Amino acid sequence: MKPRWLSLLAGTAAALMAVETLFYLPVLASTASPLSFNRDVRPILSNHCFPCHGPDVQQRKAQRRLDTFDGAVALRDGIQGITPGKPAQSELWRRVTSSDPEEVMPPPKSAKRLSEAEKRTLRAWIENGARYEAHWSFEPPQLVPAPRTIDGSWPRNPIDAFVLDRLEKEGLKPAPAAPPEILLRRASLDLTGLPPSEALLRRFSSNPNDQEYLRAVDELMASYAYAERQAQDWLDLARYADSNGFSDDQTRTIWPYRDWVIKAIAQNMPFDQFTLEQLAGDLLPGATPEQTIASAFHRNAPQAKGNTYPVEEYRIKGVIDRVNTTGTAWLGLTLGCAECHDHKFDPISQREYFSLFAIFNNVVHSGEAFAQDGPFFDTPLPADMAGKSAVNRAVRKIPVMAEQATPRETRVHVRGNFLRKGEIVLPGVPAVFGTDPGTHPTNRLQLARWLVDGKNPLTARVAVNRLWQSSFGQGLVRTPADFGKQGASPSHPELLDWLARELVSSGWNLRLIHRWIVTSSTYRQAAHNPGDPARLLDPQNLLLARAPRPRLGAEQIRDQALATAGLLTLACGGEPVFPHQPEHYWEERALPGKWAPSLGADRYRRSLYTYWRRMALHPTLELLDAPARTVCTAKRTVSNVPTQALVTLNDPVFTEAAEAFAQRILHEAPATDTTRLERGFRLALAREPSPEERTRFLEFLALQHARGLDDAAAWTRAAAVLLNLDEFLCRP
Repeated sequence: MKPRWLSLLAGTAAALMAVETLFYLPVLASTASPLSFNRDVRPILSNHCFPCHGPDVQQRKAQRRLDTFDGAVALRDGIQGITPGKPAQSELWRRVTSSDPEEVMPPPKSAKRLSEAEKRTLRAWIENGARYEAHWSFEPPQLVPAPRTIDGSWPRNPIDAFVLDRLEKEGLKPAPAAPPEILLRRASLDLTGLPPSEALLRRFSSNPNDQEYLRAVDELMASYAYAERQAQDWLDLARYADSNGFSDDQTRTIWPYRDWVIKAIAQNMPFDQFTLEQLAGDLLPGATPEQTIASAFHRNAPQAKGNTYPVEEYRIKGVIDRVNTTGTAWLGLTLGCAECHDHKFDPISQREYFSLFAIFNNVVHSGEAFAQDGPFFDTPLPADMAGKSAVNRAVRKIPVMAEQATPRETRVHVRGNFLRKGEIVLPGVPAVFGTDPGTHPTNRLQLARWLVDGKNPLTARVAVNRLWQSSFGQGLVRTPADFGKQGASPSHPELLDWLARELVSSGWNLRLIHRWIVTSSTYRQAAHNPGDPARLLDPQNLLLARAPRPRLGAEQIRDQALATAGLLTLACGGEPVFPHQPEHYWEERALPGKWAPSLGADRYRRSLYTYWRRMALHPTLELLDAPARTVCTAKRTVSNVPTQALVTLNDPVFTEAAEAFAQRILHEAPATDTTRLERGFRLALAREPSPEERTRFLEFLALQHARGLDDAAAWTRAAAVLLNLDEFLCRP
């Protein structure tokens, strides 16, 4: 069979049309693949039909369901929505092909239109029997052995076998391996958020073999910097901030929770225990102070303070936030869509939503339960951080979780209005998970154990998908907060299931899975694939025929600049710090308090420790797309806009970094501009400049000298250019 990409390249117009079609497909499928309901049909029905003919009984039109086989084939007034094998006798087909505006579906007022390709897919599906499949994410991960590939030399581990199998089916080949220095810089930025040390770079560059790469990865993952970088992603999910939120956005002390997360990751705490302690650390038998502090996970949400807020309304908002956040962080589901009515796409009723609500409804209201923080870093630190703890050991009180002695009654909120009480509900989980009625979790500890009992079809998938996202810029499921019917289908479903099962069988060892990912040949590819037809076939790089180059996160951009300049302070933990920001920034936003800039080394601590104010996030971090963390964030917005260049060229921290970087270059390579340039490239990009880069930089420096600038001033400008290169701001 002719490879698909050859057909695409046959004509420019045809190729462009094909690319446009492929861009919107949830998953690229091999031409040999049979029609799949989950992959090909469900997205069409979900986008166009389920809002009016789906799970939501209150919004269902003509009592016609299309989200289940029984509903689709049921007779209503003698009419069958779908007659398997017979499109002409199916009301669905008659409606989607009708030219009558009174009958055509979707109705014209919905502004939705089925494309001709989508109509052909529906017709073919009905002709083939209109077979339904359970939504993939609600089924247990399947045990799928790694496939045998034609090229047996490329795969280093099972991940590569799954990826290469897809590429070979499309007639494609993976990109060559990335140069050793580029690979090491990539791994270091991904794993630690910092560039590699010079010692590590020298060692690997002199002997860039598999054994040395594995050794380098293990060193990076054993560092405290690894725990800090991975904690950043979890704090986005936990909506961690140093202020309460809402209009007055008052300061609060909750940073010991942040330090608990870092320490747990540094100790490679199994993910099931990590889950138990955060959702219900206070309920564990003989709970330790640290386990109680871990339960502050659900105290991170915005919390109104003072007498101006209706207490019960904001208590309810807090409970709803806990349900929705748990759904996002562990289940990858949009549970919040069922707060006011049955979910329009996923099999979660409003009643089931409030059964989950009931599990969190017994929590003592925020502000009433506290724990004293302890000496978090009295236990041995990793060798690279010994003696660098910044923890202030003064005793503080932080909000944690606690249960009421008498459970609250929970009722459905009619249309989401907490003042309109519906039927009484008991604690439980949605029926779609197949949980036996007698074993429904009734409190937070039981819920946490249910999430990580190994039988839950979503928890492990969601966890490994986040690791994949942190390594490739997007997950195997590109919608990490939505594994439901409106979410993207996995690009490599068998690989996702293999990783999920590996996570559970390993004892929930996330670091092991992370190591599998970053040591794979898939991860080690170059970002450019010479003569790559996949750029036409697969512009989103779903098939992974090359390494992606996502823009670095806000913290990594700032921290990398400080590290390259030799300014970064590697102290761990402790109270938040206050790096420079515009004067009167809070006052201009009518917020209480005054920013008091940190002095000395605290000005240059990792961005993870910057004071995080929801209503006035540090402008450098805000402009570089860091979230305010008012809600659980599973994936950050990524942009590349002119205002960001203004930050990295003019923000005081970046101008200081450029000056310090220039001084470092002049001190460490004093001989000539040529040797200085080589040193600067090595520090910033872990490589030598190309001949063209060398020529252009030297011409730039000569121009600065001709204008009367001395070495320090000229090299400060050159250093600023290096710190603003696309290659510096993006993952290599």
